[in-house]
Amino acid sequence: MMDKSNTPDNASDDDKAENEEERIVDDVAKQYFPPLPDVTYSYSNPTPKLSSSCGGSDTATRMSDSCISHCSFPGDTVYNDMLQQAEEAIEAGVYPKRIAQGSSGSYFVRNVKGEIIGVFKPKNEEPYGHLNPKWLKWMQRVCCPCCFGRSCLPLNQGYLSEAAASLVDEKLQLHVVPKTKVVRLAAPTFNYSRIDHAKAQTKQHIMEKYPNIGRHFHRLGLPRKIGSLQTFVSGYKDANYWLAHFEQEPLSEAAKVQFQRQFERLVILDYIIRNTDRGSDNWLIKYVHEDQVNGEQMVDVECDDKDSSPLTMVLHFHPFHWAWLKQAREPFSDETRRLILPRIEDLDFVMELCDDLKKLFETDQGFDPQIFEKQMSVLRGQILNLCQALKESKSPLQLVQMPPMIIEKTKEHVRSKTRARWDSFKQKQNFNSSLTMSHPQEHNDIVVIDEAYLRENDYAVAQLEKALMEKCSYIIIESTVLANQAKGSISIGNFLHRTAVLFGSATVIIICYFPNLPIVWGTIYGTSLVSCALYWCGWSRDPCSHYQVETNRQKLEEMWRRNSLSLLINPVVLRYQNDRPRRTFQMLIVVASTAFVVLKCFKLL
Repeated sequence: MMDKSNTPDNASDDDKAENEEERIVDDVAKQYFPPLPDVTYSYSNPTPKLSSSCGGSDTATRMSDSCISHCSFPGDTVYNDMLQQAEEAIEAGVYPKRIAQGSSGSYFVRNVKGEIIGVFKPKNEEPYGHLNPKWLKWMQRVCCPCCFGRSCLPLNQGYLSEAAASLVDEKLQLHVVPKTKVVRLAAPTFNYSRIDHAKAQTKQHIMEKYPNIGRHFHRLGLPRKIGSLQTFVSGYKDANYWLAHFEQEPLSEAAKVQFQRQFERLVILDYIIRNTDRGSDNWLIKYVHEDQVNGEQMVDVECDDKDSSPLTMVLHFHPFHWAWLKQAREPFSDETRRLILPRIEDLDFVMELCDDLKKLFETDQGFDPQIFEKQMSVLRGQILNLCQALKESKSPLQLVQMPPMIIEKTKEHVRSKTRARWDSFKQKQNFNSSLTMSHPQEHNDIVVIDEAYLRENDYAVAQLEKALMEKCSYIIIESTVLANQAKGSISIGNFLHRTAVLFGSATVIIICYFPNLPIVWGTIYGTSLVSCALYWCGWSRDPCSHYQVETNRQKLEEMWRRNSLSLLINPVVLRYQNDRPRRTFQMLIVVASTAFVVLKCFKLL
């Protein structure tokens, strides 16, 4: 369970203190240190190098906390011991080592002996992070931003997703996720910007030469990075390896039963957190041969969950790769049902789980209550489906074929009091289901088109076109590709209209005051005429030409309050607007500018 004691201690105070230190450093640096120290890079290691900014300074013994986490987790002595070993190793100069694999910056954390004890994944080095050290991912983000990442996942929350998966695993007592918590660490081997290294060196110089100023610093060295620290498990290999091995050398009956139980727990965890990246390469199997342990075979399963906790309902064609394994065709065992059903049937347990997850996600500075509520809507729906599947003794394959549900927690005003209630279920089509899709929500003359995924996109487009043709007063689209396309179309129309009007007016003014500049007013008139032609021949035929994007905050808040639309994420609101006056005005301007140009041409001839 993640409570207040599980969050970094005094995180907000540390941030305030560090901001104050940065201000002092900047002022002193300008006065005493005009040139900042040079920072060198090498191609073999893209991380900037410093000689003694962290962990190795003799002049700042009080700053031994410059490379540690300042986190404590009362009641979890094993994890605290691991964290303390990591801190002591960093202070002794045994720094975390970057992992070459993966799409983000992750590091093997070691103890003083050099043994790997954990894996640290900083927030700002995730695939979306600005300090991601992986060049291929950086190039993909810069060159192909439209094909980068998963639109269903909130940005830079991979570290929270891993900690959340560990929390769910602990609450359900599944024991398939290595213990993971959110901590703060600092080490020179992490990927820092030049500014961070320069500030660290400047603080060090100030501390050495001006101790009266330096003693006001809260800490020296590089800034701590927030991220997830996962306990390292040894003896495990990718599932691909062992699954192929088990085909060649079948397990004993006892080992098969043990593996099936572990597999079912993995399925339950994946389904609840709606893992979007569960391939055979990111769940691990540990196999101990019968010759090694009392004549019995042992099989254990661990997994990685950085791409879980989706923003809203995720409908990929094949979200769970384990669904094609033969183990997925076996019904859930009685042992698994006895372990899980009593918990997920209890509404108080589900609410407590959501509250614990909220405490965890609130530690992030970019926490958005609306996005989090979307995530919990998915989680509650997944738990409901899982509960039904376990009651009916279904198999994991049958579980993923069930239509996903979203259970939304809405608010309604009763006698000026707000109370929460469970709302009706909103079903969406799954890749293996034959459900008909729900129609967009309508509130009087307001049409709401929910977020669309894959096969639902054509349906959403058809609903949008229908709403546009019927000229509904308001069309609300969640912020997806479809909404961006509508905004883009409206922006193009507005640009063509304004260009035609402004350049047409400029043509008339220039002809009146600067008649001897035919090249200037001719070019401007041509631009106005082309814009007008594009507007009338192309964009005016688009149904979006009758709509504008509503930006009036007061109107939006009133609409949200009256129609209970608070759960929508970054919606785009299209407002119907009769464009006949605008078209008439544009045509008058263009006709007037044309008349001036024709008259001027006759005079010149």
